[in-house]
Amino acid sequence: MKKHNYIVILVGVCGSGKRSVGEKVAQRLEIPFFDAEKLPLSKALPEGQLPQDVDLEKWLMSIKEIIIAESAKKGCVISCSVLKKEHRLFIADQVEHELDWVFMNGSYEHLVQRAEQTENHDRPASMIKSDFEALEIPKRALTIDIASPEPENIDTILKYLARKYG
Repeated sequence: MKKHNYIVILVGVCGSGKRSVGEKVAQRLEIPFFDAEKLPLSKALPEGQLPQDVDLEKWLMSIKEIIIAESAKKGCVISCSVLKKEHRLFIADQVEHELDWVFMNGSYEHLVQRAEQTENHDRPASMIKSDFEALEIPKRALTIDIASPEPENIDTILKYLARKYG
């Protein structure tokens, strides 16, 4: 793939595979990966709370700072649970670099089943419901079906970027 300072942001509800897919996409693009839920601001969050529940503006600004810094370097891939349209617009309006949004789409039932089968999952299956209640599905994003095999989803993202940027 042609070198480009990609800023790829994977969004979706808890358990949709944002982190796993994002890490592998970043590795293939040879750029850094960031998990927004693991940013220093989010580390001290009580169990089951997203940064949006605590201090949304500071959390969104920390994502913006990463985007600005990394867009001037090699780019980056970020996974985050930016579930509301207004929060995605806030991030996009704060930076001058083009952002490539990827929506990790899956059914509530599939995600609950997935969470129950994963021992080290960040949030219990009961918390997925609140994510779905908050979710506003992005209209301007590459939509990935999480029921598809992970390697296929990674290839879909990479092919999308290759077509878009040549």
